[in-house]
Amino acid sequence: MANRYAGVDLSYANDDVDYSALKAGKIKGYKVKFAMLRLGHGMTKDKLFDKHYSGCKEAGIHVGVYHWSYATTPEEARREAEWAVSELAGYSIDYPAALDFEDESILNKGLSKAQYTAICKAYLDTLCAANYYPMLYCNPNVADNYINLKSLPYDLWLAQYTSEGYQRDFGQGMWQFTVAGSPTLDYGDVGAVAGVRGQCDCNWAYIGYAAKIKKLGLNKPVVRYKVTGTKTVDKNKLNEAKGQLKALGFEVTTEKI
Repeated sequence: MANRYAGVDLSYANDDVDYSALKAGKIKGYKVKFAMLRLGHGMTKDKLFDKHYSGCKEAGIHVGVYHWSYATTPEEARREAEWAVSELAGYSIDYPAALDFEDESILNKGLSKAQYTAICKAYLDTLCAANYYPMLYCNPNVADNYINLKSLPYDLWLAQYTSEGYQRDFGQGMWQFTVAGSPTLDYGDVGAVAGVRGQCDCNWAYIGYAAKIKKLGLNKPVVRYKVTGTKTVDKNKLNEAKGQLKALGFEVTTEKI
């Protein structure tokens, strides 16, 4: 993990942000490069998402998103992910889109590891199919006891407030390591983040996600069209025409005229 990029989380809880000061500021000597914005919870949009998005973009801060899930089945997870994709249309994000999987009411349902893993996979697979760069956000307890990380071929954003060197190693691409401004959770001894009044979660990214996502051509919504057409052929040409259309991926129906 030689590379290190500093970033913050911003949500409804951060109602007073000077984005230019944030961009000019540093965390432990590293310039602030990105912000992970809370898109919403369930299917409700974060009330300050648009404000944070516009402010970060204007200041030149890379933007990713996270989405707090309440899904208890793969079907519910897919619906939440589809909501997220719909909400992100028209926005330009250049950091990952993360599933925030930590809600206690969901973890207390007593589902099996396989069931919780299937929920996460359904959400992340849906984002991936929509051409986004998915990421799972969770803490070590969830990673150890509720899901099987090896079954999820996506980057991990680890949430573990602890001192440098004491964090668990799951091969994470990002680490949420401290709560700046907190009297009890500022394990990174950040003290405060320039431009953000009050407490603020801080992160290290170990991958240059903006460059990687751009190179992969991701985080650009897929635009799809339904194409239909008709053609009249003689009976002796019918099978040939059907074969040609099926080879192109068309569903073929015929009608005698």
